Amino acid sequence: MMEEELKGKTVLVTGGTGSIGSEIVNQILDCKVKKVMIFSRDEIKHFLVKRRILDTRLETVVGDVRDYRSIQRVFEESDIDLIYHAAAMKHVVICEDFPIESAKTNIFGTQNVVDLALKYKIPKMVTISTDKSAYPVNVMGATKFIAERITLNANFSCVRFGNVANSRGSVIPVLIDNLLNKKPITITDPNVTRFIIGIPDAVKLVIKATEYAKGGEIFILKMKAFRLRDLLEVILDGIAPKLNISKEEVEVDVMGLVPGEKLHEDLINNTETNRVYELDGMYVILRNNEDALRYQNIKKIDLHEYTSKDTELISKDAIKDMVIEYLNTKYGFKNG
Repeated sequence: MMEEELKGKTVLVTGGTGSIGSEIVNQILDCKVKKVMIFSRDEIKHFLVKRRILDTRLETVVGDVRDYRSIQRVFEESDIDLIYHAAAMKHVVICEDFPIESAKTNIFGTQNVVDLALKYKIPKMVTISTDKSAYPVNVMGATKFIAERITLNANFSCVRFGNVANSRGSVIPVLIDNLLNKKPITITDPNVTRFIIGIPDAVKLVIKATEYAKGGEIFILKMKAFRLRDLLEVILDGIAPKLNISKEEVEVDVMGLVPGEKLHEDLINNTETNRVYELDGMYVILRNNEDALRYQNIKKIDLHEYTSKDTELISKDAIKDMVIEYLNTKYGFKNG
């Protein structure tokens, strides 16, 4: 059904060279869209995307969501039908170190995109958010919380999910790269739990949420979680030997939680639980319960919390598959 909705449309993807943004581009190009526009400030990634995707419907624009005039050019020159807003500063530690820069991108950049979407009467916009916005205790979470409010107040929609496996700078690539480069594997706390989902699965659900989006809601992707201790054991006991690295060679540093990090993550906060519904395998937080009348086959649910601590954990075999997928993609490693 979403393929029919996208047929003949022009789609703008901010941050379209990033892990989530580029997969959004990949998946919507499989539909009969008229044009897909990537807006991103990283010219090297633009170059790489254009080498990888040889599709005349793809257009790349170098610019920065912080710069209103920079992104306004895109709206002036194209009749945009749908926006996926994936441009963001997303790394907790970097955002803690550079809070003003984080606010410029995540808050003011989102405001620029929303203002232009309203000015040019774009019918639908979906902002990609994070579990860290549910109970924001760090700069990244706080700025994404405000980005959500900006989006929702304009009657657009958000999709909120947790860690995306093998995305740039996420835990699996960082630990494996250190392993291969003979550097210590540094973790915060082995008891840490995090929600996790693969990049293609996350984007499939983002696109499915777009199909149902009416405006003013937050879609929550149902996710399993992993424990950092399990990932570490998979790397030491299952992956290192396949790379001819003995467990004894690997130095593991446990440094404790850094400022801005939590032991467990939440996807829904306690002010939202009385407005949570289930729709086609997703959770949806509505502005109010009366909004439920806008949807078909939506079901009110009794959900007191949604935390990685109490969520079903993925198996070690599933973690191992994610690690091997990264090794294969980045290094050409073949299992077995």
